[in-house]
Amino acid sequence: MGIRARLRRLELEAEEEMIVIPQKDGTSLKFPASEGMEAFMNLMDRLGAGEDAPPEQPLIAAARNSSDPKWSESFFASGAGDPDEWIKPIEDLSE
Repeated sequence: MGIRARLRRLELEAEEEMIVIPQKDGTSLKFPASEGMEAFMNLMDRLGAGEDAPPEQPLIAAARNSSDPKWSESFFASGAGDPDEWIKPIEDLSE
């Protein structure tokens, strides 16, 4: 096995542990697999937090800008029209 084949095999193995999100401009953004859980937790932390919402995690923005429906229609891309829609304070209906 030549050096190029070995490098390609290592590259493919490393890519298996990555989240690859194709973008509308033809590029792809890659994130470590652990970013998926961080992005989910960020989305939940932002939900209804209002002004106290943490900054949006980059994987969420990448999903919203994806050319692949698997990502652009996923829960990561929720609120695709207005990304700040999710952070609006939730009305208290407890009365």
